Amino acid sequence: MRYRFAALILLTALAGCANPFGEHTRKYSIFFQPYSSDLDDNARAAITDAAAFAHDHPLQPVSLAGYSAPPDPSKDVDGLSAQRAEAVKKALVADGIGAARISVEANGITDPEGKPNLAVRRVDINIGR
Repeated sequence: MRYRFAALILLTALAGCANPFGEHTRKYSIFFQPYSSDLDDNARAAITDAAAFAHDHPLQPVSLAGYSAPPDPSKDVDGLSAQRAEAVKKALVADGIGAARISVEANGITDPEGKPNLAVRRVDINIGR
């Protein structure tokens, strides 16, 4: 009896340390061509996967964070991170995720800090965070 009680206390203590979202979180990154907010086939496939995960976890929030690379002086990128995030939101809504469940953050131009520009031409989808 004493061993069962000790095991129960240990499990209760471990449960208190667990991430409240547990395995119900996921992150997806959607990448874009330079100076574009168009979704390609890879982006659409990732968004479909994200929407399926969000459907399976209906209580988890969905947040989008858009980014764009430093501009070529001859190109207009003002608002491109917001356009990309809105394109992803529109696709998620088309896949059945409620618009009110999705928050959008446009981070504007991001310095790649030695990363390829592709790394900052993206929208991150966070489910459950």
